[in-house]
Amino acid sequence: MNILSSNLIVSDIKIIVSVDFLEKKKELRLKVKLKLTKELLYRLSIITLFGFSILGILIIYNFQNISIQEALLGGEYWFWQLSYGLTYGFIAAFAALAVVRMQLLAPITNFYSNLFSGLDLTVEDIIFYSFCAGVGEEVFFRAALQPFFGIWLTALVFVAIHGYLDPRNWRMMLYGILLVIITAGMGYLFQTMGLLAAASSHFAFDLAMFGYLIFYRKA
Repeated sequence: MNILSSNLIVSDIKIIVSVDFLEKKKELRLKVKLKLTKELLYRLSIITLFGFSILGILIIYNFQNISIQEALLGGEYWFWQLSYGLTYGFIAAFAALAVVRMQLLAPITNFYSNLFSGLDLTVEDIIFYSFCAGVGEEVFFRAALQPFFGIWLTALVFVAIHGYLDPRNWRMMLYGILLVIITAGMGYLFQTMGLLAAASSHFAFDLAMFGYLIFYRKA
């Protein structure tokens, strides 16, 4: 074996080690970034409930020609808002589940299932997370922003902020397009019935999807 051959072999080893180190570093960074705890989820839920709600109310108060009471509590009778909202939310979740259960989107389902693995979430946890998201996000996006940007642009921004419209991941993008349509439906509920209808549909959708992920993980 000559010196040239030895140098080439050493060079190859360095390259392999370097690439392997970078891959492990990326994997470690990804794991740290995606590390969730029940405490963190509760904090994020509280921030969503109060932070988004307060910000939305401030926008309504300062920039809309409508009272806060009318924006938040106006519309159809509460019973019908709740009934239509919950019905739409569960039907939308059923449609979304039919899509995510397809083998084509299995990596997406596995990703989110693994994301919440090991947290030992209870039914009470899922209800709490879903309630906070349903109320806080709908006050901000539907009651505060939708009157300015319209149903479809608000839905598009909402889904994009949640990270589902990722052009680097066509599977995620496909699911994101479905979510835009579902979210637009919540926008129509707000426009035709009221905020309670939109919030209850959001709550029902998250509750069903969250429940499926937990069931999927345990299964």
